[in-house]
Amino acid sequence: MSDFVVSSLKYRPSNFENVVGQEHVTKTLKNSILDKKIPSAILFCGPRGVGKTSCARIFAREINDFNSTDDLSFNIFELDAASNNKVEDIRDLIDKVRIPPQSGKYKVYIIDEVHMLSKNAENAFLKTLEEPPPYIVFILATTEKNKILPTILSRCQIYNFNRISENEIFENLKLICNKEEVTFEDEALNIIAKKSDGSLRDSLTILDRVISFTNKKISLKETSAILNVLDDETYIEIVDNTINGFLVKVITIFNELSDKGFDEKEFMIGLANHFRNLLIVKSSSYENLISNKSSLELVKKQADKISKSEIVNTISKIEYSIFKYSEIENKKLLVEILLMKISSIKDEYSGNETSEIEKKKSELKKPDQNKEITNSFEKKESPKIEKDFKENEIELKSKEEEVEVEVEVDTNKVNTDISAFSLSSLKVKKKVNDEIKKIEDSKEKENQDLDLNNLKEKWNLYSNELEKKGKGNFSSLLTLNEPTIEDKTKIVYNVPTKSSKKELIEIKEDLSRFLKSSLKNDYLVLKFEVNNEVNKEFFLTPKEKYEKLKEINPTIEKLKTDLKLDF
Repeated sequence: MSDFVVSSLKYRPSNFENVVGQEHVTKTLKNSILDKKIPSAILFCGPRGVGKTSCARIFAREINDFNSTDDLSFNIFELDAASNNKVEDIRDLIDKVRIPPQSGKYKVYIIDEVHMLSKNAENAFLKTLEEPPPYIVFILATTEKNKILPTILSRCQIYNFNRISENEIFENLKLICNKEEVTFEDEALNIIAKKSDGSLRDSLTILDRVISFTNKKISLKETSAILNVLDDETYIEIVDNTINGFLVKVITIFNELSDKGFDEKEFMIGLANHFRNLLIVKSSSYENLISNKSSLELVKKQADKISKSEIVNTISKIEYSIFKYSEIENKKLLVEILLMKISSIKDEYSGNETSEIEKKKSELKKPDQNKEITNSFEKKESPKIEKDFKENEIELKSKEEEVEVEVEVDTNKVNTDISAFSLSSLKVKKKVNDEIKKIEDSKEKENQDLDLNNLKEKWNLYSNELEKKGKGNFSSLLTLNEPTIEDKTKIVYNVPTKSSKKELIEIKEDLSRFLKSSLKNDYLVLKFEVNNEVNKEFFLTPKEKYEKLKEINPTIEKLKTDLKLDF
């Protein structure tokens, strides 16, 4: 048989001094042994691979004054709660607890993954845990403290183990590589430390795999390939292209990475971490917060090209995409859309960033909600509706052209070739907005009297079009009630709940613009109000519908209970 022993076992700590990254725990345990204050029940909780079981074994051996060569089989017992989680298993344990140790001072029971015990088993364990014989010590270990009964937690001294920092893992890996006579690059060990996610055991397992793959010559390139982890230089290249607006190049780089098998979620997490580094290097003291020093200069140089607010905004977009990752079937498309969102706006042919003036003109040229509805109603059977829409379209187009002409005249006075990130471009944007507002204010406003029947007709028209566009939620809310007219220009629409009002706020601007144009009144005001009477008549949520059905037919409750149905 082979004499090979995996590193996670070979380098498992044999004393408290060798435990990495848990000084707050080991110091307390050592002091309790020196003061001879041994608790009857201890709970070690924390993430995987940070030293919980190792500390439990060391503590059990120390309180018995055993050496590493002594036979521990009659004093230290390890149980796996995942496979011994029944009441019968705990009763058997309680019977064994009554027998005193044959050697040493204490019998120590180490129960791993204690949160896996059934509730009945935990309740059966309570009395013995609180008042065990004086020679018994229980050491419980778990990764999920929140799943343990509070009555058990109150009977234990609780020690919280921390995730081990990347620097501590890196130094430990470096020490092991030197002992094993393995040549390595620091950047490669940094990648292993990152990939282990604060778990020393995971880092040693990964190290064994990388050593086998590289034949004891660990390089950055091969480590990145085997672990599907991107180095900082790749992220720097990607972000440079997003800042410069070269979207096609960004998508091409990502597709090449995806074809090589890189995980989309890991890519987004790494991208968010890179933007985090960009934000950190903008502060005065960042040395201790950046783990990879080799690419620090490149990161600092790139950070000068982007503002703090843009970095924070980009991180928010990445975070949202990571949150939506599990809900989207096409993961690759999700990342591509994210890259489109975070890339700057550029001219497709010249590569120059579009100026704020051009952006404003582009926005003016976009058809509004009313115009879109007009195009979709070109062949409706109602001649009157079709005529109204065409008249509105001509009027809106005329207004847009006049506004655009005014903007073009004023832009001759400024330099349009300005960076989107400069102060001058912001001034230009403000000036354009002011000019547009002046032009709109100078237009002669229409003030045709509102007719309730005409309002209802336009209202239903807008609602039906939303339904056809797949926005049934908005359409349903707009048909719950009928709009009313107050004070000649105020349109009031009652909704049943605050959540309904919040949803309709999203389309309020488009609906107002449509009504102003089609009713020929620029002074009208649209207001949504919550009305409790409406709430009594309509039932929007599954629970509300169920309560109404139960009121009509009480036997539905029995049907739900018998068949174990949800709403």
